[in-house]
Order: sequence, then structure tokens, then C-alpha cells
Amino acid sequence: MRKKLFDLVRDEKTIQEKLAGLSLALEHFTYKTIPGTKCSYRVDPQNTNTMTQKHAHVYAKPSGGGKELYSINLDGSGHDSSSGKTIPASHAKYFQNLGFSIPSNLALESLDYSSLSLDDYEFVILEG
Repeated sequence: MRKKLFDLVRDEKTIQEKLAGLSLALEHFTYKTIPGTKCSYRVDPQNTNTMTQKHAHVYAKPSGGGKELYSINLDGSGHDSSSGKTIPASHAKYFQNLGFSIPSNLALESLDYSSLSLDDYEFVILEG
């Protein structure tokens, strides 16, 4: 008689429990730690359907725990309402090594005055 290698699972509850366990096991590979910090991140691929660039979501704690601190696009712009946030220098250096373009002032989606053209923008100077 042949030994059965596995039983086919047909029970919905058992299937959901096994899938939840698999998700937890894979989470270890999804989130990575930024060296020298307790912060974690995950990288999401570019998606041409939603017109999003490759980007990273950064969290305050390991394994995607805690508050999301910011998310950054490959070109250094902010992703998901992270525009204008300044990132730590250690994070910037790490993401640069991963191929992300980080602005020199570490602010996501900032404008460098020296690279602006008067033909592209209207400038208003406020004095107080």
C-alpha cells in the first residue's frame, strides 16, 4: 500500500488558517531592516497600470511595525503623501546604495531653486 504524502484540505477554516500562517512566514522576507536602525522597509515594484514607480515604504519598527514614517519613489520624490518630509541621512545613504535618487537636502519632492527656470514657474516673494 502506498503511503499518502498529504491530505487534500477542503475545510474553509483550515485553508484560511494555513494561508495566514504562510503570510506570517513570508513577512520576514518582505520587510528588511535599515542597517544601524530599528526601522524597516519594503520595496514595491513599479506598476504601469497605476502609473506608480518602484518605491519603498519605511516603518518605525521591525517587520513593518509601528507608524509608517514615509514612502519614497525611485526618483526621490515622495510617495503616498510623503511630499515635503525630510528623511534621516542614514536612510538616505542606504536608499542611494539601493539605486534611489535622494535630493541633497534630504527632503522628498523638493525644488532646488538653482535648477528652476523662470519659464516654468511663477515666483512670488513674500516679505514680512
